[in-house]
Order: sequence, then C-alpha cells, then structure tokens
Amino acid sequence: MKTRGTSMSLSTERALNLLRVIEKAEEISQRELAERVDVSLGTANQTIRALVGEGILETNVVTTSKGKRGQTYNLTSIGKEQRKQLAKLRIQECERDIRCLETEINKLKQEI
Repeated sequence: MKTRGTSMSLSTERALNLLRVIEKAEEISQRELAERVDVSLGTANQTIRALVGEGILETNVVTTSKGKRGQTYNLTSIGKEQRKQLAKLRIQECERDIRCLETEINKLKQEI
C-alpha cells in the first residue's frame, strides 16, 4: 500500500494499529508490539525498520529497569500525519464494507 509516498506491506488496518499502539505506548518492546498488532516478531522488526527509514518512526536506545538494553519508538510529525491518513483510508474501507454487507443482506432477504 502506498500512502503519501510511503510503502507498507501491511494492510491499512494493521499499519494503523501499529502506529496507534506505538503512539500510545510509552515503552513497548518489539515482541509486545508484535503481539498487540498480531504479527510475527520478524514482521514487526522489518516494519519498524522500514518506518524508521521512511522517517515515520524514530527510535531511542534505553536501559530498562532490569539493566537490559532496549528501544523506545516515537512517531515523528510525518508519522502522526501518516496515522491520520491511514485512519481516513480505514474509514473508507469500513464504509465500503458496510455498503457491501447491506447489499448482500438485501439480496438474502429477497430470497426468503
């Protein structure tokens, strides 16, 4: 999917969910992010790298309370705009799905 020059292999819904989770979470591991968005850890890693490369996300290296090295993720201003664009696209997809369901329901009602 291309949105404003950004290529994402995830569906609009999944990409939107990923950006929403990152925006809301103060600190989140890639593993936790993958679980919340329902993708593999490898997919989460690959997507994060792509989003960082495109200027949508920025990462910061931190030391956790357990002394482990980790990263935090933040949406850049470009990322915040991207999230808004994805939300608009997702709304359009949902509205299209609703129209299709209404058509199907009407057809089925006519059959009974």
